[in-house]
Parts: sequence; C-alpha cells; structure tokens
Amino acid sequence: MIEKYPLADEPGKTMVVFSGVAGKVYGHIIKDRTDKAPAKFLFETSKYDSFELLKADYPEAIS
Repeated sequence: MIEKYPLADEPGKTMVVFSGVAGKVYGHIIKDRTDKAPAKFLFETSKYDSFELLKADYPEAIS
C-alpha cells in the first residue's frame, strides 16, 4: 500500500493506493465502516502511470 485517503466527491469512501507491475499504480475504493456495517470493497480503478495521475481523477477530501 502506498497511501490511503478520503475521497473528495464521495463522502464515506476511502481510496487505498497500491503499486502494481511495471511502475503502475491503482486504487481500491472502500466504503468506510459504520457502527452497523463493516468496511466494504466497492471498486478497483484502472492502472495509472503515476500516483499524481490517479489522484487527479480521484481527488483527496480537504479536512
């Protein structure tokens, strides 16, 4: 895992970024855990050439 951050446009969801083969990066979008439900895997992004490109498509929420 490279980084984990909350998504800007999707409250209650977190992006977990991984390094892949040949220097590519990809992410998993996870629905955050609640009192009544565990965290849930929702979506895997396509592969990107850099972390910055992935973060441009899936921006981080500003705290």
